[in-house]
Amino acid sequence: SSGINAEYGGGTQGQLYPWGNVESGEGGVHMTNIWQGHFPRENTEEDGFKTTSPVGSYSPNSFGLYDMIGNAWEWVDDWWTVSHSPDGSPPPTGEEKVKKGGSFMCTKQYCYRYRCEARTKTSADTTGLNVGFRCAKSL
Repeated sequence: SSGINAEYGGGTQGQLYPWGNVESGEGGVHMTNIWQGHFPRENTEEDGFKTTSPVGSYSPNSFGLYDMIGNAWEWVDDWWTVSHSPDGSPPPTGEEKVKKGGSFMCTKQYCYRYRCEARTKTSADTTGLNVGFRCAKSL
């Protein structure tokens, strides 16, 4: 659900990114696969990748989970709604699914949704190089 995804996506509540509030890590090290340069004309590939990167190319978050933002949008099980119910639960049904995390095509200039709390909607039949899903299990 959204609560679980927000929790694991962030690692620490109130942070923009799983590692803190600055887009790059110490020394300007890239922490996720997003677009560098001017979208869509120039990707400088400063992070080493033109499109998607292999899973685990960047450090995990504080829960040990890799690639919670950037690289590929991730479908989550929730149905889309603009506002959640007072208890935070998503609607039981809907027409569009939630996707989170942004992708390698995201940049602050375009699609600044590679932040922990960001989400958007997508139709259930959406496909693309920058869209995927995450398998999870209850512990």
